[in-house]
Amino acid sequence: MPHNVRVCIIGAGVAGLKAAHTLLTAPNTPFGSTDVVVVEAQHRVGGRIKTDTTRSKLGAQYDLGASWFHDALNNSVLRECVADGSFDVRSDGYFDDKTIAYYVLEVSGRLDAEEMKLRQVVEDIESFIEIYYANHDSPDMLLRDVVGLYMEQQQAFLSEEQINYCSRMVRYLELWHGIDHVHMSGKYAVMSHQGRNLYNRKGFSHLINLLMQTVGPSVLTGRPVKRIQRKSRGTSLRHIAETADGSVFSADYLVVTVPHSVLTLDAGHEHGITWEPPLPRSMTDSILNMHFGALGKVVLEFESVWWDNNEDRFSILANGRAECGSGSAKPFEYPLYVVNYARIYAGTPSLVVLIQSPVTEHLEANPHLAWPYMRSMLLKLKVPTCITVPEPINVIVTDWSLNPYSRGSYCAPHVGDDPIDEVVQLSGEQDLCGLGAGSTVRFAGEHTISHGAGCVHGAFDSGERAARWILAHNESLNAASL
Repeated sequence: MPHNVRVCIIGAGVAGLKAAHTLLTAPNTPFGSTDVVVVEAQHRVGGRIKTDTTRSKLGAQYDLGASWFHDALNNSVLRECVADGSFDVRSDGYFDDKTIAYYVLEVSGRLDAEEMKLRQVVEDIESFIEIYYANHDSPDMLLRDVVGLYMEQQQAFLSEEQINYCSRMVRYLELWHGIDHVHMSGKYAVMSHQGRNLYNRKGFSHLINLLMQTVGPSVLTGRPVKRIQRKSRGTSLRHIAETADGSVFSADYLVVTVPHSVLTLDAGHEHGITWEPPLPRSMTDSILNMHFGALGKVVLEFESVWWDNNEDRFSILANGRAECGSGSAKPFEYPLYVVNYARIYAGTPSLVVLIQSPVTEHLEANPHLAWPYMRSMLLKLKVPTCITVPEPINVIVTDWSLNPYSRGSYCAPHVGDDPIDEVVQLSGEQDLCGLGAGSTVRFAGEHTISHGAGCVHGAFDSGERAARWILAHNESLNAASL
């Protein structure tokens, strides 16, 4: 017998939990806890939020997924958490945006980026890319190639040092998107930001815990959905979601929040979903015309600090002569972005290193190679007073690319991809796109929204968007029946 509910939400990440929370707490909501079910494939909730509190040998906690409140001027999660008193910016947050320290293989010590005016040229490169693609007829090209075009056209305005270092500095974008510059779209590489980035010292698990206080009784874990039967126009059938263990959920509304990476899987794949009837071609094309990144993290704990503890962050640039994209992962082939945890949590001698595909897949599959791979690069951070760099006492490596229900981190634009089309098709805001604006199957998640794509607040807002639509639709049905 199917479990009959009014709303079935697939996925207990931020988007799914926020959708359920809004449905259950909206003023005069018609939905109670027995009307809403959240079906989660994994045996835990939170999706790509994971605050690790158990593996540190220093008593620290680490967000292995999302760590920052991005776009702090317009971040709905930050705003709500401050308003409800659950997050104090002064004690729970840290703006780790002191000017970053750069290091390269061929220079001993810190690169004097200020004297060489390197950051100004990086900003110029980003402006060049924006101007270049303001002409909609300009073909997309690799980030590497559009940066090369800038260097070619602007060479007369650049010093030798700027030519040498700045194309390597722009590769910081790899540590935003989770892909390397020989795959990344030049057109969509540079992002606009609405405010600073606030590091969440409290850990994003606090957001999951807040949502679960209300939603918890409605969540079922360990139930991967394998089949979705959506009612066709002109029928009175309810939507059906069937899980791998044979459980069947019948609902008036479905909210699908599985990651983009899962949506791309064939129905016959072990972790794929069968749609009956199949999704429209416009939707599947938009999904397949977008890629998924693999932003990973490596946590290195030490007995003491041996780097410059006055710095918030370090960037170790790739060797300009390295041939990345070969499938290897050699030191100085890809840039590293290093967070000084000792600044965020005083007395915690650890470094959190962000990595991109293909380094992420390589190290997540071989965590024992993380320190050998990074050691020569991180040695650049050694201060003169430190005679030798000690071995780490603990190494923690993420596993997002190995997890069959995440398969990486979030959407990332390869050259030729169209992130806008996927949002248009999945947002449910256009009547002639996707399933249509009136469909009772809604999609949510970081890949379905333009503002905050790839971020916690984007997923959060998309879940609320789906719930608000359901509330309004249900109210209109009730009004029509009077």
